[in-house]
Amino acid sequence: MVTLAAALALAVPPRATLDTGVARVPLAISSWCWGSRCGAPITRSAKPVPAARGALVTVVLAFTPRSVHAAVGGAPVAVQAHGREVSWRARTGGGLTLTAMGGRGWVTYVARLALR
Repeated sequence: MVTLAAALALAVPPRATLDTGVARVPLAISSWCWGSRCGAPITRSAKPVPAARGALVTVVLAFTPRSVHAAVGGAPVAVQAHGREVSWRARTGGGLTLTAMGGRGWVTYVARLALR
């Protein structure tokens, strides 16, 4: 039973949480390859996440990425990565995609960022 649980845990992509200082929400997963498994659940992201213009937006990953690429409203965003945390200043709102690459694979997370 423990071996099955461990195998299933390795087949699931790591989660991530978005923190805008106003709200803290889990990110939806758009697609992933982790270990020997891949998936594209096309999960609908939750309602828009509020953030103040210029606020520090932080994503806390469940793993330490080797590289991270982010875009808001289709435009690339320069991010700072420190361990499992990825952050940037909220300058624009819109659809957020964040792709993090790690030792076991990659995960693309999605959300909608709403500036106030």
